[in-house]
Amino acid sequence: MWIVICAVGVVIALVGERYSNRLAGAAGKLTAATAYLAVAVSMDATQTEYGRVLLLGMAFCWIGDMLLVSNNNRILFLLGLASFLLGHVAYIGAFATLGVSLPALLGAGLVMAAFARVVLRWLGPHLDRRLRLPVWFYVIAICSMMAMAVGTFPVVRNGLIPLGASLFLLSDLAVARDRFIAPGFINRAWGLPVYFSAQIVLALTVG
Repeated sequence: MWIVICAVGVVIALVGERYSNRLAGAAGKLTAATAYLAVAVSMDATQTEYGRVLLLGMAFCWIGDMLLVSNNNRILFLLGLASFLLGHVAYIGAFATLGVSLPALLGAGLVMAAFARVVLRWLGPHLDRRLRLPVWFYVIAICSMMAMAVGTFPVVRNGLIPLGASLFLLSDLAVARDRFIAPGFINRAWGLPVYFSAQIVLALTVG
């Protein structure tokens, strides 16, 4: 039921974004965000250490979703960025509770370091001085989260964890492109479904 509610929220958010209806966009996003939290809780997230830490990360992301409802406010954007960064730190902590393969972590870390360099070079010319450092920290955090997700796979054999992390990383490219490179509905048209899919997939790893 909560997955269906999340999907409905995403549709409402996209309609709001397409027709510049801020109320519909905000209502849809917060409905979808609340739904991914509910999925985790319904999977008994509070009963395990992994679930509790993952749920904490999702709570930070929910706050980030709320703060980023406004696309044009710089202060809210920075606060939202910080909230999502804390969410990624919590996800890293959650994955660490499952155990991590050091070779897999190091291999993924090298790949993600190269990826982070490419992304930062892509964004660099479009960032002013006040945003450069926060964006750098954020890119490092999400790439570290991705590497940790891959590092858990040889231990727990749960492909949903790296899948969810990959979708989250992909959705953030849409956000970055929309915010800094080429604003437009097309970024949100694919970025929002991918983002909320990422959160649902991660919520399902609790079970």
